[in-house]
Amino acid sequence: MENATDTTRAHGGPNRDVAWRAVWSGFAIALAGTLIAGGGGLAFAGHGMWWVAYCGAASLFVGGVAAGWLAGTAEPLNGAFIAVFYFGTVALTIFVGEFLAVLPDPLPGVPRGDSTFFFVWPLAQLASSTVGAAVGGWLFAKRRKKLRDEDLS
Repeated sequence: MENATDTTRAHGGPNRDVAWRAVWSGFAIALAGTLIAGGGGLAFAGHGMWWVAYCGAASLFVGGVAAGWLAGTAEPLNGAFIAVFYFGTVALTIFVGEFLAVLPDPLPGVPRGDSTFFFVWPLAQLASSTVGAAVGGWLFAKRRKKLRDEDLS
């Protein structure tokens, strides 16, 4: 059991439920990955919004793994915050794009009246980022245990 006065975790940060530095880092990684892979696929290959959603889910998983690693804990709440910020940013971008009439109507790859995309897409975001955060924290703990075991020999 941890000492009640111990306020640091393995990564040296404060003992809080949410590691905000890790969350913002994971968010930046997820957004950059989506812009590069999904945006490129949408702009050059014409694969539609599902292509962006797939790339976004993969980028969110990578961002979640990075957040879990940086936080040093397998806390899925970090991944959930990444998904919430990501969804808000992308939804705002789509809303502004529709309002300014920059995006085609309907969105490429999403037939008019098809709400499946807008139901499945946020669930995939939440699942990929929370699982990614748990995997990143688990990998950090496994590496830490391995290093500690090597030091004993």
